[in-house]
Amino acid sequence: MRILKKILKITAKVIAGIFAFYFLLSLVLVPLISPWIASWQATKILKTPVKVRTILFNPFLLRLNIKGFEIKDNNKQLILSLDRSWCDFSFLSLFKKIYRVESLGAEGLKVNAVLSEKMEINLLKLVPVEIPAPGKVKAQQGKPVSQKPSEAEKPKPLPIVVVDLITLSGSTVNFTDYSVNPNFATSINNINLRITNLSTKPDAVARATFEAKLDEKGLISAELSANPLKVPLSLETVFKLNDYALQILTPYVGKYTGRKVKSGKMSLSMDYKIEDNKLIATHKLLVDNFDFGDKVESKDVIHLPYGLALALLEDTQDKIKINLPVTGDMSKPDFHYTHLIGQFLKNFFMNLVTKPFSFLGSIAGAENASEELGSIRFLPGKTDLADSEKEKLNLIIKALNDRPNLNLKINGSYDNQVDWKAIKTDVFNNDFRVLRSDSTRKDAWVYQELYQRRFGIKALWRLTSSYRSKEGIYDEEKLNAEIKRQVIEEGKADKVALEALAMGRAKVVYDFVISAGLDIKRVSMGDPHEAKAIEGFVPLELSLTGFGDTFEGDPVLPTIK
Repeated sequence: MRILKKILKITAKVIAGIFAFYFLLSLVLVPLISPWIASWQATKILKTPVKVRTILFNPFLLRLNIKGFEIKDNNKQLILSLDRSWCDFSFLSLFKKIYRVESLGAEGLKVNAVLSEKMEINLLKLVPVEIPAPGKVKAQQGKPVSQKPSEAEKPKPLPIVVVDLITLSGSTVNFTDYSVNPNFATSINNINLRITNLSTKPDAVARATFEAKLDEKGLISAELSANPLKVPLSLETVFKLNDYALQILTPYVGKYTGRKVKSGKMSLSMDYKIEDNKLIATHKLLVDNFDFGDKVESKDVIHLPYGLALALLEDTQDKIKINLPVTGDMSKPDFHYTHLIGQFLKNFFMNLVTKPFSFLGSIAGAENASEELGSIRFLPGKTDLADSEKEKLNLIIKALNDRPNLNLKINGSYDNQVDWKAIKTDVFNNDFRVLRSDSTRKDAWVYQELYQRRFGIKALWRLTSSYRSKEGIYDEEKLNAEIKRQVIEEGKADKVALEALAMGRAKVVYDFVISAGLDIKRVSMGDPHEAKAIEGFVPLELSLTGFGDTFEGDPVLPTIK
């Protein structure tokens, strides 16, 4: 009995010693030594100054607290800092073979991201580059690509890890871009992030909410629910940005458009849903009171009719509303999200500036609106507006009344051959009727008289002799047809007459749109020009202008990879 008591007494002392050592280690030595060790090791790994002020660990509650964490670059400029972070681990859940973190959080995070003139981001320099050992590289190179994994190499089931709550509050991210001139700077302030039920369980649905201020002038909010480990991925998210002042984007707008941003606010809403490898997304953009400012010099300007695009999009309340749906099959090998979005944006803008009248037609509610809306057809030699062309103009006028910053330019046109032939035909037919009404002779005499007036008596003798048979009989039908052809087609076209025809057509269209209610200040007539007849009609082309831009030719957008 006395031996048992002695054993128990010794055991109690050992346990008390272990407890005292554990207590001394966690509550005394760790706070004293760990900040120095953590700072030293982090500086060694990141190759940049790192400082940790305080590390506290509660061995009974399994709670870790870190205060005063800082990372600076070699110029002693702050890259990242953290006022306080913590992790509360659940000890009891270990008995259920569950690694549970009850709370993981941070306060006062501050990040200073910088993009240099050489297009290098300072944050990437903090990522250590792992260089594999030579033996490992050779082993990997020597391993057949088609080799199937053995049973031992098959991935093991993930342990059950549960994070009940992740929070981030009172945080700021600053971004400065020195690759554009003037330099661009922005910040995201008052960042608050909350994530719940993050787990390695496939059926667990994690939820996240995010709120922040962008440059103190825009509100960002987002909500997300996802099964991160479900195969295939299941996700739903909503992102919103409200009342963002666009003047801040002047460095980028100026770089690619050559113009500053004078005014404007932007709101953006994006809804995404991923289910069964299918992506369904909507992007709703609202821009209010946007206007370009002064011109700026930039070697990277992409010459596109931005003013025309802006005038096409802006309604009577100076608002631009764009709705871009995006769908895609994520199971396809060639699926790339950025490429998909880029193609949608490129196609939208290209269709906008290369097919502006199709866009106008859709505004006016036209079914199957096409670019034919911008071409008014005339019969050769005529200036009369057909009813079908009047309907086109009415649609254009209706759409232009909803786009007050768009102006209409009417470009009179003529076909050098088709129109001149029609004019000469009308002149011949009129002369024939007049001469026919003043004479009782046969049609053949009238034809020959018109020919003689045009080419002379000798030319008439030579022509008629070629249509006389040996018996002295004339083939009057063929002779009359040849006389008419030569009188109409011989000789050069009169450019003055054709330009007068073109201006007459432009004037008819001009008078129609003015009488239909379009503001006279928004309509102008261009110089007459030559065009080619299509399907028996001569097209008169209309042009749209906005903010000094006129669309002519095919704009070239940068390649999206």
